[in-house]
Amino acid sequence: MLSEERRKILEMLQKGKITAEQAERLLSAIGSDSVEESPIKQKKTRWLKVRVYEGGTNSPKVKVNLPINLIKVLAKIGVKFSDKFPSSVKEKLEEHGVSDGLNSLAPEQIEEIFAELTKNGPLNLVEVDDDDDRVEITIE
Repeated sequence: MLSEERRKILEMLQKGKITAEQAERLLSAIGSDSVEESPIKQKKTRWLKVRVYEGGTNSPKVKVNLPINLIKVLAKIGVKFSDKFPSSVKEKLEEHGVSDGLNSLAPEQIEEIFAELTKNGPLNLVEVDDDDDRVEITIE
């Protein structure tokens, strides 16, 4: 269950009052609510990075960095509320190949998924090359 401090931080993030990096720092500063998260806190912060390059340039036109710990928190919140999605949203997701199986994931399973994704060095999740345009999604 989320502490009041964590809930406030996530509300500030949702309202755009703070950035994802600021939310990560705040979440780290208030510490962990569960014993299971403690070993993850000791590891170096991992990031999901998205880069979009256009016109064959070496500098990205789009550059997004999201802390993995923040994504984990948001995934757990999403799982808790996935059964509340309106049927129209579920239908749209299914049209794009996204099943409604999210609500069957337990928090421990989410931890396991992220532990596997982040246990080794940098991981290239997606690399798309289209002539002079390129998209890269990595975990570092």
